[in-house]
Order: sequence, then C-alpha cells, then structure tokens
Amino acid sequence: MDQAGLHREVFAFNPDLPLEEAWTPPASWYTAPAVDQLERTAVFRNSWQLACRAAQVQNPGDFVAGLSFGLAWVVVRGQDGVLRAMANVCRHKATQVCEGAGNLPHLTCPYHGWTYKLDGALRTAPRVAGIRNLERGEMSLPPFAVEEWGPYVFVHANPQARPLSDSLTDLKAALDATGWSELRWHSRRRYVVDCNWKVFCDNYLDGGYHIAHMHPSLADQLDLDSYRTELFEQFNVQTSGADTLGGGRIGGGAIYAWIYPNLMLNRYGPVLDTNYVLPLDADRCEVFFDFFFDASVDEDWVEKSLEQSDVTQQEDMWVSAKAQIGMKSGSWPRGRYAPAVEKGVQHFHRLLAGDLRRAAT
Repeated sequence: MDQAGLHREVFAFNPDLPLEEAWTPPASWYTAPAVDQLERTAVFRNSWQLACRAAQVQNPGDFVAGLSFGLAWVVVRGQDGVLRAMANVCRHKATQVCEGAGNLPHLTCPYHGWTYKLDGALRTAPRVAGIRNLERGEMSLPPFAVEEWGPYVFVHANPQARPLSDSLTDLKAALDATGWSELRWHSRRRYVVDCNWKVFCDNYLDGGYHIAHMHPSLADQLDLDSYRTELFEQFNVQTSGADTLGGGRIGGGAIYAWIYPNLMLNRYGPVLDTNYVLPLDADRCEVFFDFFFDASVDEDWVEKSLEQSDVTQQEDMWVSAKAQIGMKSGSWPRGRYAPAVEKGVQHFHRLLAGDLRRAAT
C-alpha cells in the first residue's frame, strides 16, 4: 500500500457520525501491514505503555528493562529514591545497556564498558582519552516520562507527556472504592491470539454483547440486564451486577475498564486481572494477563478462578481468530455498530482515528 492508499484507508472511517448512523473502520485497518506499521509510531510510541509492576522497582538500584515497539527503555529506582525512565541505549555505539530485571549500583554497557549512574548521567567511559569536546552532560541516557499508577509503572517516550493520572482520576476513584490497592500479585500468563490487536479490543468493548453467546459460564454469574458502558476522555468503563443465582468468582459485580489504547483492568470479587495487548503483526497479537488476589482467598479458590479465566480466554481467542479470517476474506468491507451496546467500541475507534489521521497527514 503506497502513501496515498494508506491516507485513503485511514480517512475511510468517519468518527463524527452518531452511533446509530456510523460504520466501523474498514477491513484494511485490521489486515493491512501498512496500517499496522503506522500504529507502531502513531499510537503505541505516542501513548503511555505499561512497563512493569511497581513492586519490581521499590528499592534503590531496582531496575526493569524492556522494548516497546522498537523503543528500548529502562525503569530504575535511584539512590535518591526517585523513579526514572530513560532510553536503554548506550551513547557510544547504541547497544542496549542492560536487560531483564534486578538490582544494580549503576548501569554498565556490555559492549565497551561505559557506565551510567542510576539517574542516567555518564559515570565512566574507558579509554576515551583524546576525544575532543566531549561534554559529559550530552552523553547522559535520554529521559522518558515515567509514572506509577495503581499496581503498575508506565513509560512514555515523550518526557513532556501529559501525566497519565490526569486523565484517569475518575477511574482511580472507582477502583479505590473497591480496595484494589490491598490485592496481591499472583502470576502472569501470556496468550498469542490469531487476530489483529484491535479485534481483541473490539471484543472486549462490545458492552457484553457476546457474553451470552460465547461465555455461558460467565453469563451465569452476571446480570446482563444491568450491563452499562460509560465513556470518558481516554478510557471507558463497563459495569455489571452479579447474578444472585449464579454465584462464583464475580462476587458483588464487575468493573471492566479499558484504557486507550491497549490496557484492560477487570475488577470483580476478590480479584483484579489486567490484560495488556500488544500487536505482533497485522494478523496476530499477544495478551499478557496479570492476576491479583485478596489475601483472604485460599489457593484452591485461586486455582479455580485461574481455570475459569482460561476458559473465557480460550473462547475469546477462538471467536477473535474467526473474525480475523472474515476480515481478510475480502467479503467484509466494513460493519455497523449495535447502538444499544457497542458505544465503547466506537469510542475506541474514534480515539484511534484521531491518532492515525494526525500521523497520516
């Protein structure tokens, strides 16, 4: 797809139509490698992305290094107690300075031994005698924006990015009311799904539309008549009361919160599980599930909850893969929204269109 074709496809979706009249984005948004590549810079490298759990970087010297859409970063707690994020790229020959997670007194590049303080400043550079006009201040690791929010640490490539918490005040208040800060991390699971990352998000955001058809065990625990979706600037929240006859792990109901572009938080009963979705290519994505539980629940209950979560995820993976096949078939140019339930899906598409249009022009 050339630049003109990409521009045409990006603008094929009209974000200004009311839900009752609107069409979804075209199939190309879900299948074209050119759109997938545009999203890497226009969406993911231009948004707050989950880096690690806050518990992993609590002590001076604690660090976590990662790679997000080609952007190498490291989050580190300084000796002064300040949490920082910076480019994990040596200023000498661009090698990644550190990898994985752990605790270090300083950061050392494995290539030529250049070392950096925990605040990113150049500490030592072996055998550089003779270099003229070397300004140490210019050789620091470039800073990124970093923020702790809930149980996580987030990074943004733009050090001047608007704080994440500014747009999530209402969501934090709702989650605080559930006592989510008292939950303890248990484990992480990874799934590879044969669909575009947006198919997975669309499925999550459909206002419970698919639950009765795809998730019978979950539907038994929810009062689907009470299902509601509320839209905010950079997130939306779906809520449902519990089915008093269903029982199970949902407890007093559920909060399903989606944060643009690719993070979901699911709060129900004594559980918080989070889904972090990353594209692998136009046709595949990976989803990382983190599970947090209240200390009062026993391991038996936890294992049953994890088993039920896996059942639901396998069902979502199956239907998402089927949707991806249909989108690639050439017989589905675009679709329509179900106005009673799918306003969260359109909300996602509108935010996405804003980023893609700005990048395409």
